[in-house]
Amino acid sequence: MIDLHLHTNHSDGTDTVTELLENAEKQKLEIISITDHDTISAYKELETINIKEKFSGKIIPGTEIKAIYKGKNIEVLGYGIDYKKIKINKIENLQEIILEHLKNIADTYSIKYDANIAIDENTSNIFGSYVFANEILKYNENIRKLEELGETDLTNNNFFRKCECNPNSIFYFDASKYVSSIDEVIQEIHDAGGLAFLAHAYIYDFENPKAEIDNILKTTEIDGLECQYPLFTEEQRQEIMALCKKYSKYMSGGSDYHGDRKPNVKMGTGINNNLNIPKEFIQNWIEKVLIIN
Repeated sequence: MIDLHLHTNHSDGTDTVTELLENAEKQKLEIISITDHDTISAYKELETINIKEKFSGKIIPGTEIKAIYKGKNIEVLGYGIDYKKIKINKIENLQEIILEHLKNIADTYSIKYDANIAIDENTSNIFGSYVFANEILKYNENIRKLEELGETDLTNNNFFRKCECNPNSIFYFDASKYVSSIDEVIQEIHDAGGLAFLAHAYIYDFENPKAEIDNILKTTEIDGLECQYPLFTEEQRQEIMALCKKYSKYMSGGSDYHGDRKPNVKMGTGINNNLNIPKEFIQNWIEKVLIIN
């Protein structure tokens, strides 16, 4: 069994690198990839660890990079990258910019919050939308006001997709000035010797997901799609795998594990055991990429 979508505390997961390796060993995973957001720092830490003492399987060096496609925020997974060479076009203070934007919106609509909230690089509170949502959702008066404004059923984990990325939300943030295009991100991954996969395509706010996935496969140099994902229905899994076969693209899959940040998502098995990816699922491309251990 494999899991190629895992996060540590180097981005917004709660497991340390060592804890993640130990958990992967307990789950008897054979192949994993740590895919922290817009960083490869977990792999630099791996250089200081005796990996075999913690995890007996193989590790495909990976990352998950933000990208812009048709004005929308998406993510691209890079696998088999040379993490010492990859150049991730990252705006260092982007999350602070986003947080200030959200504070300004809150001021406009008289939404209560503590003005001292801030990004904390030493915890998993590294994303502006998460820090902001975690704060404003503490107050019942805000919940009522948000509902009046049409912002309903919000949590600190879904605020990014439902609000920050949603042009119809009062909290929308246009990231196109700061984030690379999908083509630029794919090129960054290829330049580092890796393969590029579109992450969890059905969770984006596409009016016609299948048509947009099809268009990405036709018009970009993407190498494959994440076909196995806990939030996909069986119909979506079959549909996206059929698209990969149609365009001769590779397939990947993973849990999007974040530790305690997403307690219902378990490494290797997803949500209520709805994920079980055999290593044969990636046999047609694993030999083409860099592997650790």
